[in-house]
Amino acid sequence: MESDYIIEDTDIRRLIVKAVEARDMAYARYSQFKVGAALLAGRENSSYADEVVGRETDSRDRNVNEYRVFTGCNIENSSYGATICAERAAVCNAVSSGYKDFKAIAIVGGLNSTGINGITYPCGICRQVLSEFSADMYVIAARSEDDYDMRRLSEFLPASFGAGQME
Repeated sequence: MESDYIIEDTDIRRLIVKAVEARDMAYARYSQFKVGAALLAGRENSSYADEVVGRETDSRDRNVNEYRVFTGCNIENSSYGATICAERAAVCNAVSSGYKDFKAIAIVGGLNSTGINGITYPCGICRQVLSEFSADMYVIAARSEDDYDMRRLSEFLPASFGAGQME
């Protein structure tokens, strides 16, 4: 079932800007391919006001959820399997702060020498991790604030393995 959450153009642009900023922090010593991600996440009945992007209300028109932007960058390791993707770093940042209601993630990436000149999509592991929290969140793979591909995560990972199989 798809969420009723509709992301605004201003929020899309803001997420892309935050992802670009996060990309600058990447530790890509081996591949030189830097990735940044910005995750729009909320938590039920939050009163946290810093970095709030939008509000979702229920039928009684009361505040149900406030959203915050969490960023992440890729962190490579000489033991390649220990490398952390930008998307998963953003997820860890959000979850460790108590935010698990994911609405959108923006991703930017490219070689350090050429910058962001193509679209970078989440890898399979990141798609699975994101789907743990929301199969209908928006994935925004961007070159710039004006040049991006946006789809629901369920389009990238159809028939995903989820919590329903664990019951």
